[in-house]
Amino acid sequence: MNYSKTFLRQTIEHFYMGVLITAIYVLTAPLLVAHGYAGIGALLFVELFVLTPLVIVHLLVIARKLERSESLSIVIPNRKPIGTKSFVLWYVVGLLAIFGTFIPLYPVGILVRGELFAWLPEWYFNPGYGVTDQGTLANLFLIAILIDGIIAPTLEEVFFRGYLLPRMNYLKGWAPVVNGAFFGLYHFWQPHNFIALIVVGIILSYIVWKTKNVYLGIALHCTINVLGAVGGYFAVVNGIDITR
Repeated sequence: MNYSKTFLRQTIEHFYMGVLITAIYVLTAPLLVAHGYAGIGALLFVELFVLTPLVIVHLLVIARKLERSESLSIVIPNRKPIGTKSFVLWYVVGLLAIFGTFIPLYPVGILVRGELFAWLPEWYFNPGYGVTDQGTLANLFLIAILIDGIIAPTLEEVFFRGYLLPRMNYLKGWAPVVNGAFFGLYHFWQPHNFIALIVVGIILSYIVWKTKNVYLGIALHCTINVLGAVGGYFAVVNGIDITR
């Protein structure tokens, strides 16, 4: 195996979706904000109409090309069954690790935003920017529970840790580190959160790499995203202004 060529190809696979997602996000967000919709609407749009088809088509093409099959499951080997007790244990440990690292790193993201990315428009960071009707914003967060909380993280886990991670086994113990770091950096639309996203990505990658069970990654990723969307919804309905 030509490892350098393989690594280059995998690097491109890790990042090309992030480039396309960010490009379309940057193009659509100003238009939505100008028409009274919040910046989060653009993010939900690209997750549903850019990320979703890209992941599905990519995996179908790989399945058809390499395995001569149209079954997505054939290119996702990280589906090893584990007992309920082990699943719950890893899930709890994963949540504690994610929240134990992300919460302290969140202020770092705010600092980085102010120091390095203040030149970017407000909608790039503020999910509620661009809308004054709190009812509309609350509805967007409800929609986000489905799209950003379930659909997008499931697809990301299937692609990054179900498909890509097991194909990086030639890196041995570095596989979850590289995969997780690349996953964090793929979020070009959140550059201020790179450090936190890299740490969270490595945690998710390590758990899936160790257990060979992508469903754990899906459960953990969906949990943290759903909590974020639910938190945003309750903040809005309780009159907390998140548009500033």
